[in-house]
Amino acid sequence: MNRQNKDFLYLFQNLSHDHFDLKIFRITFIKGAWKVYNEIEDSPVSQTQFQNTITSFFDTLFSNKKNNFEKNVENIHSLFSNQDKVEQFLSDTFCIVLHHYIKSFYGVANGWEKIVPFTQAIKNLIANMTDHLNDESLFLFEDSLIDVLEILRQRSGTIIVLNTYYGVPIQNSAKIIHTDANSVILKAHPLQETAAIKQNGLYLLKNDEFKNDVYASVTPININGERFLELNRFDQLETSLFHRQSIRVQPAEPMLFGIKHSLLNFRSHLYDLSIDGVAVITKHSYPLSISSEVVITFPAEIFGSLIDIMGEMVYKSSYEGGFKYHFKTRPTVQQESELSKYIKRREQEIIKKLRDEIV
Repeated sequence: MNRQNKDFLYLFQNLSHDHFDLKIFRITFIKGAWKVYNEIEDSPVSQTQFQNTITSFFDTLFSNKKNNFEKNVENIHSLFSNQDKVEQFLSDTFCIVLHHYIKSFYGVANGWEKIVPFTQAIKNLIANMTDHLNDESLFLFEDSLIDVLEILRQRSGTIIVLNTYYGVPIQNSAKIIHTDANSVILKAHPLQETAAIKQNGLYLLKNDEFKNDVYASVTPININGERFLELNRFDQLETSLFHRQSIRVQPAEPMLFGIKHSLLNFRSHLYDLSIDGVAVITKHSYPLSISSEVVITFPAEIFGSLIDIMGEMVYKSSYEGGFKYHFKTRPTVQQESELSKYIKRREQEIIKKLRDEIV
């Protein structure tokens, strides 16, 4: 194993703080991995075989047990009938794990500086395990992007940046102030700046100079009494941010939606909605396949009374230890009119809330 690999393994083994319980963390990791695995793999191995494999993998990463890293990587790959699924499995599993780790800092005065190195270690691990380590584009991307942004800065150019605050797109131009080897400093619109700080990141939209949308982590900084955004840890997006044709908004308070399909009937919390789609989240997995026809019961908070709208499931994903179901909906003309009113009203509430929080 080369030095870079040893570095990221060292970071996995140094996550401890006063409120961190490795035993609970281990259970969360194994259970989360098993849930993700069953979502992804059509022909799963037995639970016993999976648990033995993933437990050894966990111990290699998070403890000082002298297990063979390369052998554990081989064993993880052997769990899948299609090796393209390995990266999705690792990404979804570590999304759950990272969320659990961040929660362990609630109420802790210090130690938050461990989160960014842990996130980078996860990125390096996934790159290692999916054979991207020898792909120069993975490691040269940030350098080349900063070079492009420096050229734009010299031309006194601006870039278009985007946040989706509670689902509402906040999009403005931003001026590039400075670049160095690892970061970029932007001057953004106050609304954009506030959204980016609250979300710890923003998107750089593709242009003639770079061909994909890019996500960047954000840190507010002060220079001579003026606030700017420092961008680093750039990630290239494989799909465009504008695949959605309509605005989606998230609710101000939890909303319960009903989902009916044949003999299946369950309640779920709204994640976001638009004129032609809705996403809901649940703690449990339900046997719904892609293109399943469902009846979605919208709560009174939207229409004034319970309303059923026909829908079709288009996607299912893991979400914070549970599941997210995405449905395409087919409202009537009258229902669409009422939905438009709710979405417009909620969009205005979200923008007002963001304006009120501008420092």
